Amino acid sequence: MAADELLIDAHTHIEPQYAEMALRVMDRSGVACSVNLGWEDAYGEKLLKMLSVFSRWPNRFAQLCNIDWRAVDRPDFGSRAADALEAAVEAGAKGLKIFKNLGLAVRLKDGELLRVDDRRLDPVFERAGRLGVTVLIHTADPCWFWRPIGPDNFWSGVLEGQYARWSYYRTGMPCREELLGERDNLLARHPGTRFVSPHLASLADDPLTFAETLEAHPNLYADISARLPTMVRTPQRKEIWREILIRFSDRILFGTDLIFIDPDVATGIQSQSFQRPGDLDLQGLSIEQSYEKTSVDYTAAHVKFLGSAELQPEAPFRRQKGSFALQGLGLPKNALEKILYHTPKRVYGIEN
Repeated sequence: MAADELLIDAHTHIEPQYAEMALRVMDRSGVACSVNLGWEDAYGEKLLKMLSVFSRWPNRFAQLCNIDWRAVDRPDFGSRAADALEAAVEAGAKGLKIFKNLGLAVRLKDGELLRVDDRRLDPVFERAGRLGVTVLIHTADPCWFWRPIGPDNFWSGVLEGQYARWSYYRTGMPCREELLGERDNLLARHPGTRFVSPHLASLADDPLTFAETLEAHPNLYADISARLPTMVRTPQRKEIWREILIRFSDRILFGTDLIFIDPDVATGIQSQSFQRPGDLDLQGLSIEQSYEKTSVDYTAAHVKFLGSAELQPEAPFRRQKGSFALQGLGLPKNALEKILYHTPKRVYGIEN
């Protein structure tokens, strides 16, 4: 990739011990900078360690911080979390990442789930707005996670084994519409704060609602990570999404959701692809070489999907079992450059 074709990956999870591996993947993929979201624990001493390690490579990593939920029942939780955010930004963090556990797992001492739009979080979002930093908030999941597992479930190749916990079907968890409604309420309540909703705002199966949500909330952006196969399940959906990405190219960010943590690297296959050993022929490569190769291939498939109209007959994306073909969008150059580089650069204040 030429120097003027570098891209920014706005959605990755990289533990410090894998920084050099991630850099090798980035260099082979043309990635100028990776936005690193942490793994729910990028706060306090852990955050400072991450910032220290990644600072060895200036402008190659943009680290976000996370919220420490352990004191959520304290009356001053919101103000303390806001102060922690400001301290993290002063230390070098580029923004805040809130995982989907808000609304689905973070509980108060009485056992109640903390709602996405709970008022005690207002000081955090207000502070982010004053600081001018972005809040990346993952709310809910694809609609398939609330549906029965079976051959008609598009995510049936994922919602099994260790990921069976992602199935919320008849579990008593909040419904998807409730969670997304709370998120949208939050966006409206904090118009001066810039939010990014990853995975196409959890609306990859509903492009019209996605477009309407961006229209309703000018402070909302979205990344494309981990949702490509859903976007092109039919030719009709492909055309709708192509038009939407062109129209909102200054609000949409390139992202892969690449993961570099111990349990995943040990598999030898970039875990975000959800591929299995039987899907690939990686003979002769070490575990780390294999993980790097599959990570490069995964990134390349994203870029090709956006920039080319070609079919990738065996793209590295498993959702339904045995379903790997991926039809490209073939975006025009202007929209492509915004999504791959200019929009994430602006949203996260990246200096590359």
